[in-house]
Amino acid sequence: MSKTKDPGLGSGYSASVSRMINEDGTYNIQRSGGMHRFRDFYKYLIELRWSVFFLWTITTYLLTNVLFAGIYMIGGVEDISGINPDSNQFLNAFFFSVQTFTTVGYGFLAPVGAIAGIISTFEAFLGLLYFALITGLLYGRFSKPSSKIAFARNAILTDFEGGKAIMFKIVNQRNSVLLKASAKCTLAIDSSDPTKALNREYHSIELQVDYIQFFPLTWTLVHKIDEKSPFHNLDIVKIRERNTELIVMVEALDETFSQNVIEKRSFAGDQWISGVKFKRNFSVNSSGKIELRIDELNDVEPI
Repeated sequence: MSKTKDPGLGSGYSASVSRMINEDGTYNIQRSGGMHRFRDFYKYLIELRWSVFFLWTITTYLLTNVLFAGIYMIGGVEDISGINPDSNQFLNAFFFSVQTFTTVGYGFLAPVGAIAGIISTFEAFLGLLYFALITGLLYGRFSKPSSKIAFARNAILTDFEGGKAIMFKIVNQRNSVLLKASAKCTLAIDSSDPTKALNREYHSIELQVDYIQFFPLTWTLVHKIDEKSPFHNLDIVKIRERNTELIVMVEALDETFSQNVIEKRSFAGDQWISGVKFKRNFSVNSSGKIELRIDELNDVEPI
């Protein structure tokens, strides 16, 4: 297996690098001096977790109306018709702000003075922009291609066909159908040359099967170790000592959305194990259907 060029992850460092890609698929890179995420506001809101996104939406909605309620109070609530003088004036201003901001306009509260009219005109325009932004963000979040391809926690060095092999396992967690799935693997490993101990070498890893037409079950990917393999003569101790990292990129067509989805992961450090094999996590039930137990993806057993 010949070396390959640096795939874009760097090859020379001043200190040992534990891994290039974290277990969750993010890069193990701490950026500084670039664009702050709040400057790239759209990307920041698109990538927020759903819970944080809804919290941000509700918070900004309420705070905006509280702000305008305060402005109406400063301008004078007497410029708003329909307010009960015996009720809480701030709440009345707040409810009027909500009606104006959302353009609901029930008709019970209405601006009658110039100041309230000017403020409500600006607030109604701001409300239109706000809901257009939220609508666009919701569309962007729902339409963004995403995969739920899960990787087993470990890559294993195990017996295979009278020799050794590296294996790892993946599964589609969604009920959607994935088609034309392909996998590419790159090995990053510290140089074997003692004078270049902090240099990283990259090797293209050949898989026995790197493409499948259908992906309804688990897929165990196998790299058979032979004389040409960069894993040749490496046991599990040496694999860990040389900061070996197996970088995997899986691409498939999501039939539901007719979009390609890509997932990347890596195996490094204590994720390398040996002397075990993956348990089969699917079987045929009494009715003739195949039962896939996704929660058993990480299960291994001694060989």
